[in-house]
Amino acid sequence: MSIQYKTVTPEEVAKSLGASPWWVREQVRRGRVPHLRFGRGRIRFLPEHVDALVRLVTVQGRKPADDAPATSMVGLRALGATARSIGAHERRPHVEGDSLGQ
Repeated sequence: MSIQYKTVTPEEVAKSLGASPWWVREQVRRGRVPHLRFGRGRIRFLPEHVDALVRLVTVQGRKPADDAPATSMVGLRALGATARSIGAHERRPHVEGDSLGQ
């Protein structure tokens, strides 16, 4: 009986995802993704491990509810923001519907 497994290194996973090898190894170190470990520092991934890593970092889009009011954001001034933080916030690109509560 011959069993063959196709494994990939953290460097190969990082290259395919456009991430750094350090980041991939950090996810392993923190126990966030399944992996194979062959001795000290010899980490390998099976295809299903790579799929689990992709699921971990996948962000699902969120559609606003149809009945939600368009101005449901709390203004920054109501939160006690400083003039400096409000200025920094005003210089950043905003999502439509984001108000400063002016």
